[in-house]
Amino acid sequence: MSLLLCRQKAEVPFMHGKLNIGIWSEQELCYVIYHYPLLCLKDFLDDRLFDWIDTQLKLPKLADALRKNRRLGESAENQMLYILQECNYYDVNEVLAFSGRMMELKKCSGAELVHMEGRLLYQAEKYSLAYEKFAESIRMLDELIRRTKDEEEIRKLSERKAEVFCDMAVIKMRMFDRNKAQELLISSELTYYNKRAVRLRYLVSGTGELGDNEKAELDAMKEEAARKARESQEYQAVSSLFEKDSVRIMKDARQILGRWKNNYRKIASV
Repeated sequence: MSLLLCRQKAEVPFMHGKLNIGIWSEQELCYVIYHYPLLCLKDFLDDRLFDWIDTQLKLPKLADALRKNRRLGESAENQMLYILQECNYYDVNEVLAFSGRMMELKKCSGAELVHMEGRLLYQAEKYSLAYEKFAESIRMLDELIRRTKDEEEIRKLSERKAEVFCDMAVIKMRMFDRNKAQELLISSELTYYNKRAVRLRYLVSGTGELGDNEKAELDAMKEEAARKARESQEYQAVSSLFEKDSVRIMKDARQILGRWKNNYRKIASV
């Protein structure tokens, strides 16, 4: 996968490991930093990136400044801000807004940052990596709960933990692991009762203490999702498959299965 925001492409793209995308220009570099800063704080702003900026983007002054800043101990967020300012892809107000977002992120706990990183990875359809981040967030929250004495703080941490369990369940639902999804949703409700877990559990298993109106709403959502699935290209491909003779069925089935496996590998890739 690659972005398409470049006015002048590099000869070789810079690969973002977590997003698994190729970056081809300074504009695309700014786009990734601006929209996914949490995924750029670690293992991104290093010599590999600086060398690419130097040799592929033909911006040696920017690369040298970034190398010097790192030697002087400059923080990753300030390095990202410097790139945005020097490349001029975003205007002054947008850069200031980015700086404000980074200041807000500094106020977040480690567990919150890991949870947010997981959500960004989920949005980027990196489900396996997102699930690992959510699991890490659960472990960090457990440790915070164990060390906390204040009852109100424990309540807040438990509420957050229940939300993370829901996020993990959503990933399992997307990967068709209904049993694990239901297990995670029950864990969410036992941790801190929340309506999101109840609604998701109804979507998974048809169980849960919901009113008739809510059940009707969720049933309609399930039916709409099923309708869209029936109209999808993959569903049509499988349907048409069974209209063929047995030899062609086996040949085409192998091709479809191969595509599905490749897609799953992309989801599970690190």
